[in-house]
Amino acid sequence: MFNEKNIPRLIIFTPIITAILIAFFTIYFFIENQNNYFEEESLIVEKQYLEKQKEILKKEIDYAINYIEHRVNNNKKLDEQELKKDILEYLETIRYGKHGYLWIHDTNYYLRGHPFRQNSIDTFDIDLKDARGGLITKRFIDETKEKPDGVFIEYYWQKPNEKDFSKKLGFFRLYKKYNWVIGAGLYIDDIQDSIEQNKRLLEKKINKHIRLVVTVSFLAILLIGVLSFIMSKKITQVFSAYQESVKRKELLLEDLNRNLELKVQKAIKEVKKKDRAMLHQSRLARMGAMLSMIAHQWRQPLSEVSGILMELETANKFNKVTPSMIEDSVKESNKQIEFMSNTIEDFRNFFKPDKLKVDFFIEDACNEALTLVDASLKNFNIKVEKRIKHNPMIHGYEREFAQVILNLLSNAKDALIHRQISDPEIKLVVTKRDNNVIIKVKDNAGGVEEDYFDLIFEPYFTTKSASKGTGLGLYMAKMIIEKNMNGEISVENKRRGASFLIVLPIEEVV
Repeated sequence: MFNEKNIPRLIIFTPIITAILIAFFTIYFFIENQNNYFEEESLIVEKQYLEKQKEILKKEIDYAINYIEHRVNNNKKLDEQELKKDILEYLETIRYGKHGYLWIHDTNYYLRGHPFRQNSIDTFDIDLKDARGGLITKRFIDETKEKPDGVFIEYYWQKPNEKDFSKKLGFFRLYKKYNWVIGAGLYIDDIQDSIEQNKRLLEKKINKHIRLVVTVSFLAILLIGVLSFIMSKKITQVFSAYQESVKRKELLLEDLNRNLELKVQKAIKEVKKKDRAMLHQSRLARMGAMLSMIAHQWRQPLSEVSGILMELETANKFNKVTPSMIEDSVKESNKQIEFMSNTIEDFRNFFKPDKLKVDFFIEDACNEALTLVDASLKNFNIKVEKRIKHNPMIHGYEREFAQVILNLLSNAKDALIHRQISDPEIKLVVTKRDNNVIIKVKDNAGGVEEDYFDLIFEPYFTTKSASKGTGLGLYMAKMIIEKNMNGEISVENKRRGASFLIVLPIEEVV
């Protein structure tokens, strides 16, 4: 199905089918939504129209009350009975809506005015019942007395000149001066006719929206179909060109693959060559450091041997050489020569790489490094402060760790000499934190420049001249601490100088 030949068809039909499905669901949900909207709006229209009719009833009663008060307040000719009669006759003539009229009872249940019950005027009307047998006059008057400012009541009554009973909504209000209960009503079926008419208008409006959405959806489907067909032709052309391009690139790739193995082998050889060069430079750097330290260690014994020879030469000139003097001079010279020989052996063993991990005390490794650099430090009057607050046993490569300490001490020494610091000082501090041993090597040479912090442990990076450094010392130290001994090494500037921090895990020794 999904092959190269069918792709153009898929490009054409996929958007069309998708558009049809989207249009179908859009129309379905839109119609559903509009139907729900119609139901909700119908209820709202009905409620609003009913409220509007209630307002009409209230206005009619308010108008009647205002008319009565106006007549009463402005009457100057008629006595009270004549005035009441005149007012009642006028109220009986008021009409509103299709079947609306006013009627009046007093609070003693007597009918005082009604346009369609003239024969019952001034009669005791408490027994009057509606279509369901309720005493409606009593109900009208009793509820109005409880709510004299106005009350709505539903009941069943005949329309004028009709025999059938219809549901009616009445509004009643008390005119206190004459104790009149004035009523007005509207037939619910008259209201329903108006409500249904409003609903039909709303339904017509919604159907118009539905037809518009359906029409737009079909036009969108048609437009998408045309665009898909045009795009399919374009894509087919591009796809064909792409296939040709892929074939050409496949041929080039095959040619590259044939030569890839040779290129990889060549690259591996170059990497190995660089690694050997780096290792060789590291060894040369170590050798240079070793020779420098041996020179410092030999300076004192060579001076001693030179002094012995000078003493023998002077004694010989004055013919005071004795066998015992020669014997003592030889013994002293042999002692110094033996010291020099042991120094070479110590350095040779120190720089010999470890093969296996061993258990060793941190202080022993630090002392070994300090011993090798001690003469050089004393030669430049550099004070060394060693504080071993905790001396745990570590499982790892003792000589390699000692070489790291030696490298940090040598770097600190070089910085102090280069910057000509008065009262030069190096501190070696060993503490413990949680299950780790913390080794700090600090100096007062002013610290590392901020620009160098990200580069200081990179290979070949050095601030020394080419004759004094290769840039591999701290790189090799990082490899030893982090790769070989699972620790961490970092540097930060303190107030007086740089502080190198080594963190090593303390392993349980079984």
